[in-house]
Amino acid sequence: MSDTKAASPAAPGCLTDAQIAELHSVAPGRAPDALARHLASCERCQARALFGAERRPGRTKDRPQPPTLRRALLLAALVLAAMAAFFWTLQKLAGRIE
Repeated sequence: MSDTKAASPAAPGCLTDAQIAELHSVAPGRAPDALARHLASCERCQARALFGAERRPGRTKDRPQPPTLRRALLLAALVLAAMAAFFWTLQKLAGRIE
């Protein structure tokens, strides 16, 4: 195994650190074809070339707390009251209630 592969955190088949350094040293559009083709198809190597290493996952946000039982019951009561008002109005408009 070559020493460039041993020093690289790359997976098998990915670009080595030396190859990524070579890509950084050349002008845009002048990269060797084999390296440019691999970089175009490998998301892992693209991240290493752009960010210098593996992208770490971002900080996760804390999940919001579920509503308390009191709030849930209040919401249910309001929905039931609105439904009752709707059906009462519907019955009144239909002429079933005077």
